[in-house]
Formats: sequence, structure tokens, C-alpha cells
Amino acid sequence: MLVENTRFDLFAIGEAVIDFISTEMAGSLASANKFHTFVGGQPTNLAIDLALLGKNTGIACCVGADGFGDYIIQYLKDSQVNTDYIQQTESAPTSISIIARHTITPDFVINRGADACLQDGFELEDVVANSRIVHSSAFALSREPARSTVVAGLRMADKNDCLVTFDPNYHPKIWPDTDEMVDKLKSVYQYVDVTKPSLDDCERIFGKPMPPQEFAEQFLDWGSKVVIITMGSQGVYLAMNSGERYSIQPENVEVADVTGAGDAFWAGYLAAILEGSTQLDAACFGQVVAEAKVSVMGPFTDMPPVSILKERAQSVKISRIKEE
Repeated sequence: MLVENTRFDLFAIGEAVIDFISTEMAGSLASANKFHTFVGGQPTNLAIDLALLGKNTGIACCVGADGFGDYIIQYLKDSQVNTDYIQQTESAPTSISIIARHTITPDFVINRGADACLQDGFELEDVVANSRIVHSSAFALSREPARSTVVAGLRMADKNDCLVTFDPNYHPKIWPDTDEMVDKLKSVYQYVDVTKPSLDDCERIFGKPMPPQEFAEQFLDWGSKVVIITMGSQGVYLAMNSGERYSIQPENVEVADVTGAGDAFWAGYLAAILEGSTQLDAACFGQVVAEAKVSVMGPFTDMPPVSILKERAQSVKISRIKEE
């Protein structure tokens, strides 16, 4: 049951970065030479996309006291995302990600900076208590002091009966210490209600390819109540601690840019959950929002009409997987 009468439908705690995405498809950064600039970061993209779907969102993040940091703040304001809890620091520049645009998992380089400097210097408990959903990511958890801020926020959200959602967007480029990563992820999953890894995330976290069913069981064992594994052209695997398991089939769509597709899925899924949908219906809505996203380069600037997205979600092919 989601908390009612709150200030925020979703409050995100985590990274805001500048994404440089190649203008042309490129197998690697070695063959990319022209780039567009976008605002990015998993929690940031989610807050923006969910605002485009008509929900009240806010974010706590840290950016540099520089032009890129100012740009991120203004972009979020223009996107109707609350920026009251964004911090700016003189101690590090705004974090930057450089990405080769591709139809599958892209090549990228990340220059970490201010994102990791997020500190609990705001009324975190009050903000969390006035939010229906509190969300964060593995990227944000990877370095101090942001890590302690994330953990405190998720703990408070759990205490206040918020829906706690977590994206385990792990990559060794952002968190080389694998043992530490697993230890910290396990420690936060005691607070998590819903997690949505990609299949690539799963393989990086657990160190080897496995069927999605086995990955889902790992996350359920760690404590998440719902696990949604997004698998690109292979669709979506949905598992719940109630025992229900579903496969959601994707539509064939022309792919322009996969960057941010998982965040778009999150936005669609959570928008539906906020409106009282079942887990399965919400996952189907997330799927069609993600499919709309991959058809455009960069982040959404204008979401397709919700009525059209809902109509598409009604035709998504699903199958229930029998329990063994």
C-alpha cells in the first residue's frame, strides 16, 4: 500500500551527470567523433521521465559548482522536477559520461566527480516521510559520502512505509571492488521492495551468465519483494516473492538509442503502480514506455500521449511461468 497525501510521488537519491552520446551509431568510442550533450544519471532520468508522465518528482543529488552543474539544475527545473535538494560543490566538477550510441549495451567512459559528494545536509527524513516512492541506484551507492546518504534515505523510507525501489546499475568501471559491491548491495536490499536490473547488470553482479530465473531468485533471497529483469530484445522477466512468475514479450521496434531505456521502463512501471495497477500490468506499461524511448536518441523531451501508451500496453504479449 502506497502512502497517500505526500509531497512527492517519487523522491530520487543519486547521481546526476552530463552524458555525451555519439551522434552516429558506433561499436566503440574509438570510432565515435561527434557527440550530443544530455542530462543523465539513472535516478535523474527516472525523475524526469516520471514527471513527463504527470507525477510529482524530486531529487537529491550533487553537481559541480560549474556550468554543467548549472545546466543540470536548470534542465531539471524546466522538466518540472523539484530541485530544492540538489547540492553544488566546489570540491569536484560535475560528473561526465561519454557514450558510444549503439542498439545494444553501449561502450562508455565515466569521469566521476561531484556525484559522489552528496551529503546528508538536508532534511532527509522529512523529505522521505513526504514521498510515496523513494528510489536510488548502485551507481550512487558506489562511493562515499553519497553511499551513506543513500543508505540513510532507504532506511528511513522503509521505516516510513514508502515504496523503496532500487536500480542495481552496477559496472566495474564505476565500482571495481566486486566484494565490496556485493556486500553493500546485500546490506541495502533489506529495505528494497522492487528492483529492476538489466540482464547485463545481473551478469556483472553475479559474475557469470545464468537464466533470468536464477538471477531473480538471487535478488529475492537478498530481500527484494519484486524483481523485474529487463532483457532488451528478449523481453522482461517478472518475479514476485508471492511465487508468481511472468514473461513479457517485446514488440519489434526500430532502435535509435538504448541509453535510458531502463529508466523509461522504471518510469512507466512506477506511474502505473502509483495509479493502482497490478505488478503485471505495471510491468507491461513499463515495457511500452521503454519501447517508445529506444526509438529516439537521447532522453525523452516529449512523452507519447499516455492514452496511446496504455492502449499499447493492453496488447503486450505475456505468459505465466508455472512454479517448479
